[in-house]
Amino acid sequence: MSEHPESSAPRVPDAAPDEAVIVATARDIGLGVDASCLPGVVANRALLRRYADLVHGFALPDTCEPAFEYRP
Repeated sequence: MSEHPESSAPRVPDAAPDEAVIVATARDIGLGVDASCLPGVVANRALLRRYADLVHGFALPDTCEPAFEYRP
């Protein structure tokens, strides 16, 4: 196999799995993530994952009526 030259996208040496996923996803959609911003992006991704887990973990029966008007 031939080796491919390194791309111009930032590489994170010894990246944690979350960091590697973020860098790879950003690269796939044509974005760059500055190394100084990566810790904040990782933290925000973890926060959003916890929110998504809360939403997905909430059992909502099919018989629930929709709320037509929001009243705090």
